[in-house]
Amino acid sequence: MSRSKYSSIIFDEPFMWAAHKSDAYSTTGFEVVVIIVRELEGPTEFIEAERVQKQAWGMSDLMVTPKEIMIAIRDNGGLVLGAFDEGKLIGFALSFPGYRKGKLFMYSHQTGVAKEYQSKGVGYLLKQKQKEISTTRGFDLIAWTYDPIISRNAHFNVAKLGVVTRTYKANYYGPMDDSINAGWETDRVVAEWWIKDKAVEEARRSLRLVGDSHQAIQVDTANTHTRILGYNIDLNARKVLVEIPRDIVELKARNPEEALKWRLFTREVFKAYFAAGYTAVDLVYIDGRPNYVLSRVAIPQNVFT
Repeated sequence: MSRSKYSSIIFDEPFMWAAHKSDAYSTTGFEVVVIIVRELEGPTEFIEAERVQKQAWGMSDLMVTPKEIMIAIRDNGGLVLGAFDEGKLIGFALSFPGYRKGKLFMYSHQTGVAKEYQSKGVGYLLKQKQKEISTTRGFDLIAWTYDPIISRNAHFNVAKLGVVTRTYKANYYGPMDDSINAGWETDRVVAEWWIKDKAVEEARRSLRLVGDSHQAIQVDTANTHTRILGYNIDLNARKVLVEIPRDIVELKARNPEEALKWRLFTREVFKAYFAAGYTAVDLVYIDGRPNYVLSRVAIPQNVFT
């Protein structure tokens, strides 16, 4: 049976994915797919994790984290998780302990899912298992980086997992040759996932009760595709909105000059407001367009600046 269009639901371990076929294909029945998430075991599974990296990001052999490094990380305080469908590795997550400014945390370097399983909740299962094990090991913070203007990543990290971000790293990795980052400056923000602290969620809830917000990005929505016109880095409001493109990857392929404007303008906006003490604490949609919500909030000290 084709698994191209499913809705998903998460059950307790072993994780289960109740996959209903799309109405376009059938109106009868559903298939329950059991997704097992556990630590990788044995060299063969680590070789499979190399394959998943290539499928998830279109990586070359040179960019893949090799099995030897993954095994060394696992055996020396790190965590390498795999998601399995009927014994087949379909996703993985790689993390290891980090230390900055007196703070010990878990650093999640990679979380990837094979293309045919993307947008089906597998990444969420991996992150929840990562959170569970990190908690039992005594960590209260998991951190990683992501491109702030790839909206699907922003939605997953901020809206779904509940991370905050307040640190911007321009062209962090330099040139990369995978299918997503090739020919593109690799700007990143640091995602902070405070897995025990309730202050972040409390700040998010309180901000949703605040009606007034001010937009830092000026756009033209008259045409089919939203164009960025300018930005404002001088706002002093409780809530500042920063709009990002619906699909920067598609825009980069269709109109590289416009995509570059989004990159450069949002870079200046994030850097300015983060320097002024703002934190991105939420992601909301206005007329279907994704917007970060920035505010000055009381959360643990930033160790990534």
